[in-house]
Amino acid sequence: MGNTLRTAIAAALTAALVTTLTTPATPAAAAETAPTNVRIAWKDSTYQRVVVSWDETEPVANLVTLRTRGDRNYFSVTTTADQPNAIEVEAARIRDYSWYSPGKPLEFVVAGGPSSAVSPGFDAFAPNQAHLIAATRSAAGATTVRWQPPTGTDLTPNDPLDRNLPLTYQVSYIPASTGRQVPIGGRTTATQVTYTLRSEYKLQVVAHNEWGGQFPTTMVTANATRITAHVPSWAVYDSDSVVTGTYTPADQQRQVVLQARNSSTSPWYTVRSITARGGRFEFPLGTGGSRQYRVTAPTSQYYNGALVYNAASTAPAASTTQLRVLGAFWYTQILAGWTNEARLYVAPKVNTTATLQRWNGKTWTTVGPVKVKNGYGVGYIRTTAKGRTAYRYYVPATTYAGVYFAAAYTQNFVNVVV
Repeated sequence: MGNTLRTAIAAALTAALVTTLTTPATPAAAAETAPTNVRIAWKDSTYQRVVVSWDETEPVANLVTLRTRGDRNYFSVTTTADQPNAIEVEAARIRDYSWYSPGKPLEFVVAGGPSSAVSPGFDAFAPNQAHLIAATRSAAGATTVRWQPPTGTDLTPNDPLDRNLPLTYQVSYIPASTGRQVPIGGRTTATQVTYTLRSEYKLQVVAHNEWGGQFPTTMVTANATRITAHVPSWAVYDSDSVVTGTYTPADQQRQVVLQARNSSTSPWYTVRSITARGGRFEFPLGTGGSRQYRVTAPTSQYYNGALVYNAASTAPAASTTQLRVLGAFWYTQILAGWTNEARLYVAPKVNTTATLQRWNGKTWTTVGPVKVKNGYGVGYIRTTAKGRTAYRYYVPATTYAGVYFAAAYTQNFVNVVV
């Protein structure tokens, strides 16, 4: 009985095992299609839009995401199953995220169901700033600006969106009067520009690559100069008269030039040039003669031409210079009947005829003319009357070296007879 039972059980187990091993398996559900071969490319040669495309064996809805590799997601675009396996994205939108995680490349992730695929990494940086070498100004007023191309590290050399093209530059200026940007020509590969501007402005250069331009470099800032001057309307030759004035901006030392002309139609010439500091200047005036004067501050450049102060001049101002004269007797006193010398000294050393005058107690009377040669003349006085008598010289207006000098009286000087 026991052997018969064991035999029956063993037979049943064997039959069950055979049945299990030979029963056909139920087919599993087909796996969802996974996107593959994600590609990135420029839509066309305008470099305005990027095309992201991919492959898949069956149409499915997709989620396309821009992200920094190993970092964060920025934005996503969804597609439906019946749309093409491609999207277009504005380049400017991609470029805006390049600076969020510097040092890491960007990539597009295409997800379809539980699976995803990743594009090649790429960078979307517009060039850094160009660097000024120098800005120089010619005598005619033209300015030439030279710059160095920007430097930077390509995180993904030869990625699908790289274009081995030279950088181009857009030069523009911003007038202080309007604040609006004005292009100077079109984009160029040249690293210098020559232009002529005389107003207040800022000159900017923007470097461009396939991702556009982002960072303007202010190469030149030109500011107006404001200058004032006080010119004495009357001065005595070789006196302490001065021309004084101010200039702004006053943060830099400036060359300041005193100019003169002999008439309103004659050319200007330089009297003196100085280097002024602190926004103030001073020129001696006493030896100039009667002329028109103005003060000019020529255009000045600083920091390799990056800072410019434009030229400025004051309005013409007339100043009359009077002869410097001195009268004196050679002898402090004489005896009655003797002759004294009434000497006359004139500066500058003109040639003219002066008039010797005597005070009679009521008015000045003429003694006589006295020749003046090279600024010196002598009149002779002889009297028998004892006492003190005042004299003076009148020297008429004259020209010297082509410049007008106003007439002058000497001080009173006394002849003493004992």
